[in-house]
Amino acid sequence: MAPQCTNSTHVLAAVRDLTRLALIAEAMRAALEEIAGAAPQLLVGLVDEQRGRRYGRPVRADDTGGETESP
Repeated sequence: MAPQCTNSTHVLAAVRDLTRLALIAEAMRAALEEIAGAAPQLLVGLVDEQRGRRYGRPVRADDTGGETESP
């Protein structure tokens, strides 16, 4: 069996999809931060304290799992 190339179409497509997903996640985070700053009452009931602690860290495409930023 021949070795697979890392530049296969399906690998490149998966990387492209992950990049798009990271961009969408960052856009959602930024939008929610703006809403929280301008009209926090809109988010009351949607995000509780436990969820904030668990998911509050910003999502970054270049995140290596090292130090995290505080929200």
